[in-house]
Amino acid sequence: MSFEPAWASTPAPAPAASTGPTVPQYGTNPTTTAPANAGLVQSAFSILNLALSVLMAASGIMGVAKNTGFSADIFVALYMFLFAVLLFTYECMWWKSVDSIVRPLRKNFGFLFGIKGKAVFIIFVAFLNFGLNSAAEPAKTLGLATGICFLINGVLHMAAYLKYPEYMEGSVPVVSSYN
Repeated sequence: MSFEPAWASTPAPAPAASTGPTVPQYGTNPTTTAPANAGLVQSAFSILNLALSVLMAASGIMGVAKNTGFSADIFVALYMFLFAVLLFTYECMWWKSVDSIVRPLRKNFGFLFGIKGKAVFIIFVAFLNFGLNSAAEPAKTLGLATGICFLINGVLHMAAYLKYPEYMEGSVPVVSSYN
């Protein structure tokens, strides 16, 4: 038994170089074979989620700004804004991964990294949008329209996963380590 530290010993030989790329591309899973247009489907869902997140953040801000008096709608509007920022951040990580952001997202909001969890979250957020009741008219209308769009989006996510799971495989941000 040697009492030398690991850094003082001779390193093991490097493995043979491969001919192809070894780093998986962001949003892909190298262990599955996806259809050629799976990336297009995932990109369309991501762009839709980004747009709806902006709408939900706007309705949350309007819900707070246009609210007269103190009511539970202020809390609903604040949650709408926070969940919109959460979903927007996750979808931005689908396009450009930043390990220091993806790790805490995966640790604290791991349900977003599976298509079923994300679909259920989107449906939950849709019903949260329906809860903006006593706000002034523009916020209420925008919240209702955003909620309907989120509900359709969540159902589409789940239906796409159940009907064509191969299109939704590997649609999560890739990080180098999950520790």
